[in-house]
Amino acid sequence: MVKQNTYQSNNKLVHHTKKVATIAGVFTLTVTAYLAQVNFLIAAGPNAEHKLDPAIRLAMQSYEETSNIKDFQAVFIKQEKVGRRMQPMHTIQIKFREQPLSVYLNFKKPHEGREVIYVHGRNGNQILAHETGIKGLIGTVSLQPNSPQAMDESRYPITTIGIRKMLYQILKQWKEEQQLDAGVVFKYYPNAKLENTQCKVLETSYPQQKQGIRFQMTRLYIDKATNLPVRVQQYGWPTKRRGSPELVEDYYYKNIRTNTGLTDTDFNPKNPAYNY
Repeated sequence: MVKQNTYQSNNKLVHHTKKVATIAGVFTLTVTAYLAQVNFLIAAGPNAEHKLDPAIRLAMQSYEETSNIKDFQAVFIKQEKVGRRMQPMHTIQIKFREQPLSVYLNFKKPHEGREVIYVHGRNGNQILAHETGIKGLIGTVSLQPNSPQAMDESRYPITTIGIRKMLYQILKQWKEEQQLDAGVVFKYYPNAKLENTQCKVLETSYPQQKQGIRFQMTRLYIDKATNLPVRVQQYGWPTKRRGSPELVEDYYYKNIRTNTGLTDTDFNPKNPAYNY
């Protein structure tokens, strides 16, 4: 359990800027990643302070920190409810690069030995995946990211993976909920602990289900040392009267190492360290 503390904020939103690069005398406008999304997130809201404003301000500070990340490596732990079935907890080694969007996944459990690679703009924008054991006899298969086979155990396609996108989705959710009069309750735990990591936890919840509110409760964990988002938990509405909220989504990035200099080789199935 974490102890609730009073939240006090004196922080301001940080504006994103555009980068202009000159190549061989031709001016090319390069918009920083997710600029359109950021403009949406920092759009002015109602004049009166909303109960979600403190959560959004804290999350935006963390979102700004993610703009400095070009790549990262981590252990990715996820558990999701797909359809009516709660999937087992997955533990995956992940390599991630922002530009071009590149993902390498090495499954530890379940499906130990499964490897997945996705690089935007390569391989026909398809996932390259292979299994081990008997399933591995099929060899490498190419899948569309949103195909039924690729989405069999996931709520979202691989193109939405990454700590920045994870946080963006929470900010987008809160900005949309900000427009609704749904009686949100915000709790801030500035001295929480996630395993050995000191965290700030932002929790929002709703007393009753209303149209436009997807989740009964949302928890966002931010590493106090790095100010990076490390975990998101989403709880659905109770299925039984007087029941507790049910976990629907849990995404946890641990042992994060940022800007490690990942290259094309890290996202190439011909990498000798991989088993393609």
